[in-house]
Amino acid sequence: MTSTPIPQVDLALITGSANWGIAIPEDVAMDGIDLIARDLSFQTPWGPSDNWKLFRMDGAITVDGQTRQALCMYSHGNPRDHIDHECHRRAYWVLQQAGVRRILACSTLGAVNRAIQPGDLAIPADVIELTQTPYSLLPGRQRFDASGKRIICADGARTLAALAEAVWPQGRRVHGIEQGLVAGHSYGPRLTTPAEAMAFRTLGADVLNHSLAIEATLAREIGACFVPLAYVTAGMNDYMDRSTGALLQQDVLSGLQMLSSTLALAVLAAMTPVCPCGCDAQLAPQPESRHARW
Repeated sequence: MTSTPIPQVDLALITGSANWGIAIPEDVAMDGIDLIARDLSFQTPWGPSDNWKLFRMDGAITVDGQTRQALCMYSHGNPRDHIDHECHRRAYWVLQQAGVRRILACSTLGAVNRAIQPGDLAIPADVIELTQTPYSLLPGRQRFDASGKRIICADGARTLAALAEAVWPQGRRVHGIEQGLVAGHSYGPRLTTPAEAMAFRTLGADVLNHSLAIEATLAREIGACFVPLAYVTAGMNDYMDRSTGALLQQDVLSGLQMLSSTLALAVLAAMTPVCPCGCDAQLAPQPESRHARW
């Protein structure tokens, strides 16, 4: 891949395990969306960030009638041939340079709350990320206060829930942000052990994920709104059943991949460039006196 200039866009879509095996937007039959470029690579201070796409949404499908472009990041920025947890920092640096203000990220979840079942779509309101993201984008400790409150965009979450309610399969529920669910983070790629699942539940987590909390934190650090589109592929009973080595319910994954990919594009088209909830105000510059003298 050849490094190219970073386009200026307001919106970004992050694909993940919810969409593996589906090329977005090419494989999604949705009028009004056209691929402009794929296989884009952008140079960052920590090396290249690869596997990007740029697509166009026609004004006929956007909420304000304006034609708009969006960046699409493959699999949370993960390289295709090795594990590299620093990939998130490179990817979000690209989003920062692009001027992205609203981010929709697709992934799958494990549920440690027995009321949440495989096949449910769950929009958490908060995260547990005890490492506090070792790969930060903030320019030092003294220049910004990055609040941990309202880390999931309520406006985007409501848009997602409303559109999901209309298309999500009967018998599977949509858990909105008003339920106050908490997503616990572990980096992976190994899936969570039964003991770890119990530990996260004790800490107050309802669902588990390998990317959501990291991306929510980085979105806060670049002043962008963040909302996750994530559905459950393993329940608490799946975690605790030590009689089998299997964890994920593959039929759930295969049954929801295309639906969630189509839903993601519909949600992105329904987002205004500027979020009315004021998520960007949660990143507050500090007075110069706090870092200019030492």
